[in-house]
Amino acid sequence: MMTHLKYIGKSVSLQALKNVVIEKGLNTNHKLLLNPQDYNTVILEQANLFEEVQQIPLMVNGIVIEKDDDKEIPYGTVGIT
Repeated sequence: MMTHLKYIGKSVSLQALKNVVIEKGLNTNHKLLLNPQDYNTVILEQANLFEEVQQIPLMVNGIVIEKDDDKEIPYGTVGIT
């Protein structure tokens, strides 16, 4: 499946990811891929928000968020599959 890139900026956050899901009209057939650094930032944000580490897979609005272990997704960018 082809990955489309969406530049967000320096601060990838849960809210920014929610906005991407809404803006692009994504559904459960899609996945969001994050640079490992951005993924860790989102994990920490969610842990602080809910005061616990959430279950993997990480999701936002029903869309799975995955870490790009191949490091093809640039920092500050979301890959959409």
